[in-house]
Amino acid sequence: MLSLEKCDNCGRQVLDAALDRYVGLDTQKCRRCSMPSRMIIFWVEFLRKSLAVERKKVEKILADPYARRGIKSVVRTFVYFGVKKPLAVYAPFLVVWDYTYKCNLNCKHCYSNAGALPRDELGTEEALSVVDQLADFGVVSLAFSGGEPLMRKDFFEVAKHAVDSGLYVSLATNGTLLNKQTTRRLKEIGIHYVEISIDGSDAKTHDEFRGVNGAFERAIAGLKNCVEEDLCASVAVTATKRNFKEIPKILELSEKVGAQRFALFNFVPTGRGAEMVSQDLSPEEREEVMLFLLDRLLSNSKVTILTTTPQLARVAVAHQHISQGEIFLPLAHMQTSKVSSKAAALADFIGGCGAGRLYCSISPEGDVHPCVFLPIKIGNLKTDKFENLWLNSETFKILRNRENLKGACGKCPFKYICGGCRARAYAYCHDILASDPGCILAEKCT
Repeated sequence: MLSLEKCDNCGRQVLDAALDRYVGLDTQKCRRCSMPSRMIIFWVEFLRKSLAVERKKVEKILADPYARRGIKSVVRTFVYFGVKKPLAVYAPFLVVWDYTYKCNLNCKHCYSNAGALPRDELGTEEALSVVDQLADFGVVSLAFSGGEPLMRKDFFEVAKHAVDSGLYVSLATNGTLLNKQTTRRLKEIGIHYVEISIDGSDAKTHDEFRGVNGAFERAIAGLKNCVEEDLCASVAVTATKRNFKEIPKILELSEKVGAQRFALFNFVPTGRGAEMVSQDLSPEEREEVMLFLLDRLLSNSKVTILTTTPQLARVAVAHQHISQGEIFLPLAHMQTSKVSSKAAALADFIGGCGAGRLYCSISPEGDVHPCVFLPIKIGNLKTDKFENLWLNSETFKILRNRENLKGACGKCPFKYICGGCRARAYAYCHDILASDPGCILAEKCT
């Protein structure tokens, strides 16, 4: 843990001093940090050359303060957990906070059963305390979701506190409340990323799915407002039988409006979504969508493509030449990156479902869950410390070991880069370790 200790001379963590020197930002030139900094820089360069990554790319990553938070979590990971496959980080890279049950729409697939009826939620002071816990522990990114987060009057106060605390802060919204004044305020407080749900290529599909006429027009207007304010904007789609044939058109719409990212969400039949289980994609339909996403990645899509569907990693490996050059590879259950083929082995450590090992969620009343789609209560932040829950939960420990997987997922050669969706396994089989029935390689729950 020497690299995370503070220098008695300059007051910085040794790791920060080393990385500042590597990227050319070391203005203090502390002599006491010099020797350990050289050792850290040696290993950074060794890994960079081994993975055939351009130095400029590495410098750009290491200069980013949020990447630094992630690196520090990984360093603590190796000390606390050791080097294990898959990687379970000391502090989560991402926490998704369903900030409220309030919502102005009535979406058919809503996992939280959000709506207009009042329900118990954390108060403002309790919410600010949650932010402090996450920031102090070393969480990298906090995503406000819902319900509709913008319907809580204290959203901007709590979100600004999260930004000021050093967290990368994003907002997942239905987009209908993103008028020009609201998007300008999001920009002013420092929100980094806004994700807007668009579940159809036109109003007919989207509004029927979202339960309110006019929702599509307002969501598109909200997306355009985000683009105009130079906010990093993403279009998010939940794939079902009703809309999966429209996904290419929705992606084209995203590019046309100017979104920077496109996120495809796995449908999980939980919450209100349990009532539309018949609309879940078949394994063959899901494979079709994965092949489409890979094709767009390989054809240099204008937008960054993300997905919560872990099967994309298997499809990517099976349909690309891994032996040379660069490849597109999902390195976690959301992020898809272009990496050197030499880095393909990293997918075994980072790939697949991140629930309980790379990320977790918080409910409006403060319950900690492995995932927003996994209604298993780990503890409550009114009485429990987030750090203690993350490090010591037996459920999280089970999810962190892919050797625990059962059925086809447990036997699958792709279980480390994929491993199936644990929320879908639980929704269908009432077992977080069962096979994900949405994969063409998986068998039914047994």
